[in-house]
Amino acid sequence: MVSLQRLKRKFDSTYGLRPSAAEVSSLRVLCLDLLADVPATRREPLLQQLDRMRRADDAWHLRGLLFEVISLTHCQQVALERIQLLDAKLP
Repeated sequence: MVSLQRLKRKFDSTYGLRPSAAEVSSLRVLCLDLLADVPATRREPLLQQLDRMRRADDAWHLRGLLFEVISLTHCQQVALERIQLLDAKLP
């Protein structure tokens, strides 16, 4: 279920207040940290998408791929814990 707070953040990021470049940059750095111990061959496609990231919504859309790549290297529990770190930072 979508909470009102999440709906408001989605509306603000799409139609209203945009996150600053610093906020998007910090999300990019967080994603890179989440992938730090993933083999380069698995993280390469994600790195290209992270370079193109311009909005916080872009990080939201990468969650599934991040989860998949991390869980292939570790396990689903580790992937879930890392994605929760990202979720906590998303506007």
